[in-house]
Amino acid sequence: MTMQWQSNGEPQFREGLRAEFDDFISQQSRRFDPEDCLQIDFHCHDHNSDIPDELWGRILRLPETWLKTKKLVKVLEQNGSSVVTVTNHNNARSCWELQEKGVDVLVGCEFTCFFPEYDLFIHVLTYGFTREQEVILNQKRQNIYEFLRYAARFDIPVILPHPLYLYCRNDHIDLCLFEKLAVMFWRFEVLNGQRDLWQSVLTLNWVQSLTPERIRACATKHNLDPAEFGVDPDKPKVVTGGSDDHTGIFAGLCGSRLHVPDLRKRLKTERASDLALEALRNGQVAPFGTVGENQKLNIALLDYFAQVATKLKDPGLLRILLHRGSTWDKMGCFVVANLFLEMQKHKKTMKFFSFIHDALQGKKPQRFLKWQASKDYKFCITHLERIADSKRNNPDTFVDTVNDSIGELFNHLNLLIAKRVRKALEKHQGTSLKDFSTEELTRKLEIPSQLTSLFLGDGKRQDNMSNINLAEVLDSLSFPVLISTVLAGSTLASTRVLYQNRDLLNRFARELGKNEHSRRALYLTDTLLDKNGVSTSLSGKLKEIKRTDLPIDFLICHPEAEAEPHLHVVRPVADIDLHPFGEQTLQVPDVMEIARIFYEGGYDRIVCSTEGPMALVALFLQQMFNVPSYFFMHTDWIDFITHATNLNRPERDRIRRLMRALYGRFDGVFVLNREHRDWLTGYEMELPEERVFLTAHHTSPRDLRVQPARKADLIPGANENTPVLFIACRLSREKGIFDLPDIVRKAKLSVPGLKIVVAGSGPASAELQRAMPDAVFLGWQTREQLASLYLGLDLFVFPSRFDTFGNVLLEALTHGMPALAYNCKGPKDIIEHETSGYLVEDIDAMAEAVVRFFSQNDRKAMKDQARKRAARFQAEPIMRQFVADLGLDYPETAHAHVTVA
Repeated sequence: MTMQWQSNGEPQFREGLRAEFDDFISQQSRRFDPEDCLQIDFHCHDHNSDIPDELWGRILRLPETWLKTKKLVKVLEQNGSSVVTVTNHNNARSCWELQEKGVDVLVGCEFTCFFPEYDLFIHVLTYGFTREQEVILNQKRQNIYEFLRYAARFDIPVILPHPLYLYCRNDHIDLCLFEKLAVMFWRFEVLNGQRDLWQSVLTLNWVQSLTPERIRACATKHNLDPAEFGVDPDKPKVVTGGSDDHTGIFAGLCGSRLHVPDLRKRLKTERASDLALEALRNGQVAPFGTVGENQKLNIALLDYFAQVATKLKDPGLLRILLHRGSTWDKMGCFVVANLFLEMQKHKKTMKFFSFIHDALQGKKPQRFLKWQASKDYKFCITHLERIADSKRNNPDTFVDTVNDSIGELFNHLNLLIAKRVRKALEKHQGTSLKDFSTEELTRKLEIPSQLTSLFLGDGKRQDNMSNINLAEVLDSLSFPVLISTVLAGSTLASTRVLYQNRDLLNRFARELGKNEHSRRALYLTDTLLDKNGVSTSLSGKLKEIKRTDLPIDFLICHPEAEAEPHLHVVRPVADIDLHPFGEQTLQVPDVMEIARIFYEGGYDRIVCSTEGPMALVALFLQQMFNVPSYFFMHTDWIDFITHATNLNRPERDRIRRLMRALYGRFDGVFVLNREHRDWLTGYEMELPEERVFLTAHHTSPRDLRVQPARKADLIPGANENTPVLFIACRLSREKGIFDLPDIVRKAKLSVPGLKIVVAGSGPASAELQRAMPDAVFLGWQTREQLASLYLGLDLFVFPSRFDTFGNVLLEALTHGMPALAYNCKGPKDIIEHETSGYLVEDIDAMAEAVVRFFSQNDRKAMKDQARKRAARFQAEPIMRQFVADLGLDYPETAHAHVTVA
């Protein structure tokens, strides 16, 4: 991979972490003579780890793994372990069973201990105890202090695994916790095969910072005696490694080397497990291997989900309701259980899940299966074969192959879904957006108590919604939807698990003074290069981001655009033509690719500015990485559907509630006018005031090379004294353009020579030309052409009540063209009435304002005021506040634009 660099010359966040940890592992590899080292995976699980710490696992009665002990031991030995241990949760049954079979094993267990003052559970890896001591340790684990004091009294070595991955109900862990851990533990796991690089490096640097003086200071502060826990502050802390494997896929690939002098000689008379215990007690340990990142955990969870799909038993509704946990937890478990139980009724899906599990274990599907598979699904078998083949290669090749195949499978399935949806839409080309009915849609998509009818169809043909048979469509989508859901779910869950304590990691890094996560935002949008006002404003924002090198990067899904500084481009995996239902082509982005960009780019927050597919991607990333997300609201959709559809008030209310649910999922919403801010915080939307930010679009500097347009070149028979109105916008009905014929007709009664020039295109273009045959229609104009028109014509007229801001108004004022608009949201936050333009209430008042403007003897004063008003919308203060509201820092080296009048 080519190292990417931030603007300040430093390597990107993760590249720096990787270099730091690789250097540490390299140093550890040189500590001991390999001839005198045992190799052990200190942290792995099998089927006896049957009561998970995760609440949902307990509610659903799911073990942590179905891996048999015999298989785990075999994998450990194949991967070089010379000593075997199994550290199941709160029991050592597997170790005792191995001992009874004559297998030499280091007895181990991962006890879940309770930290009473923090309402917190932490894991403690424990080794070398007896059966009797196991019973006592299980009693003592209800209090971490008593547990560790007992272990120290009987010289039972313990390791604190994944110190920054905690099981707690307290979201505000006091960092004093780690001061206590520094006093209570001597050995720390700094390499965990299922945790990410950031946690590992943070843990490593923290452990290495624990000097004797610091440990004694912490002991005094918290009134703890290190000796009671078997800790000598003068001895350097011991660092260990383990795979934390639950599936038998990665067991033994990372772990610890234990130094035993005269190892070969001693192995002739002593058991390897006893020598391993001795080395652990003495602290002669060096970790080896690589950090898993989310890729390994993704593979492990995919294997786990595949087994859940085939092995889950009905947990029982009453049991779910009576189990400990929040209502949200119980509802979530009910949905998950129902989903997987429905999957089990679909034979094709169940076979595929069993094939996924086999492939991850290195077993290829039978050859004749590929011949039997339909053309649509042959690619699934191809990828399963690739995964199985790669299992025989080195682990890094296997990880890369599996994750690449997961991404490609997900994309292929999405293509298949899009293809089938497109096929369904093509059958109904006559259906328009105005035929849309939320009543019919909600009736058809009502989620039944038995999900079979939603995912698989019930065999009966339902009444059509706008002539579309949803049962037929859903039946054709069941397999690809279910499989892609599980693929996306495993990716989401694996990363969410790693970052569920993100706030703690950030605070820990700040306290440590090292490895603080980069603070950067990824800005997602469905439109940037299109011919509309939203694209224009976003392009201006991107230009300013580039100019000042702000910690924000845009990402778009586009079939042809190329990446550039501060702009990522992903290719669509599919597109769905929605022209029968409105004028839009829906680009379906590669979610996995966007997640990879977010992860590798070191981003820690999301901005989204369109309610299309990117809004769903934003929420996916929000849940996946546990990061704040913000929405930039450009469009008043309630106003749009009022003008563009036949929905009645109750149906519009349904859309409003859907929007409220969407916006409510974001940590903040940016709005462009005060009216929208009040609406979002009012009774209809009920968003908290502190989560709604008022912002604005900013002006772009005037290009002084652009010359004013000559009226005579645009309008036959016109001269420079001819009064000319100008409008530039998308020509669609919701823009209020059909008020223009009446406005011009009434104004002409007093200004008979009045002309109007129209720039733009859209679905209502032909109809408007018929209504105003004397108008000049220029079609879509470039930025330079528009600037020329603003400079050369007289008054900008804008009859839209739909726009949330009105970029074109700001553009007109910037070029000294006064503007006339309705006194509504957007325009009233830009135009100063009778100073830089006019704000009016209706068509008659708009016509009167046109007459008043052209009746003035000195229109230059209003033109000057227009320029002054536009200067209030400079980029620097607007972007500075925008960046601050995102919780980011504005570069001190950035300077404001100066708009030249």
